[in-house]
Amino acid sequence: MAEKAPPKLNFNRDVAKFLPRQMEVVKALAEKFKYILYGGAVGGGKSYLLRWIAVKILMQAFVRYAIRGVQVMLACEDYPALKDRQISKIVREFPPWLGTYHDDHKAFGKCFILSPEYGDGVICLRNLDDPSKYQSAEFAAILVDELTKNPYATFNDLRMRLRWPGIPDAECPFIVATNPGRVGHNYCKAFWIDKIYPPEFISPMDLRPAFAFIKSTGDDNPYLDQAYWQSLSSLPEQLRKAYKEGSWEIFLGQAFEFSRATHVVAEMPIPQGAPIYTTFDWGFGAP
Repeated sequence: MAEKAPPKLNFNRDVAKFLPRQMEVVKALAEKFKYILYGGAVGGGKSYLLRWIAVKILMQAFVRYAIRGVQVMLACEDYPALKDRQISKIVREFPPWLGTYHDDHKAFGKCFILSPEYGDGVICLRNLDDPSKYQSAEFAAILVDELTKNPYATFNDLRMRLRWPGIPDAECPFIVATNPGRVGHNYCKAFWIDKIYPPEFISPMDLRPAFAFIKSTGDDNPYLDQAYWQSLSSLPEQLRKAYKEGSWEIFLGQAFEFSRATHVVAEMPIPQGAPIYTTFDWGFGAP
């Protein structure tokens, strides 16, 4: 039998021990933002945030709606990443009174199940090598570690699984924690940073107000080894700007650094009939 939790614990402060920047995600969740991205530089406690906020979501669902066995998905791009970034940490971090980790549960596979007094909620631990295999699944929340390592099709596949009987849609969030770069950089930057959306995100239902971005940096994490933080300075410039500074204006392969402050002017009216020019660069491969 699982040990009982010590009485009168504040979950955010005493159990999850969220850092101030991570608490901004908790606030965005309370404000019912549906699509939340916590990210930027490495070392901001992104993976940690996801597993603990998954617990918080399950506990809240039980308290508010008295629904047992609610399921949320906590996912990485493949199994090695899931094992290294989440499973190994869950086994070490989650206290015995909170629930039980199962490596191969007969109903849920790899998962963590909360103790009965917290509602028997299930954190389903999944990898995204083939997201179509979750086509018939339902989750009260989906949390993705390093969404930029997944293509746009994966984002769409997953958000269609975001529902749970008895819980309002506004309280079924899609929360991601990620660094800039990789295959998903462009759509993550467009939606959460630049606020640019395709027409289907605007009509018939306007999803634009549902997106929230909370930038994290290594400076937000007092537990980060200073030597590790300093070692990031030795990375090539583009990697350093992306992973140490959390710049979303940098991507691998670009020849010139783009800066919003330097290369973007304020909006101004274009005179009637004025010619508009565009340029492009073939790149080094085919000059």
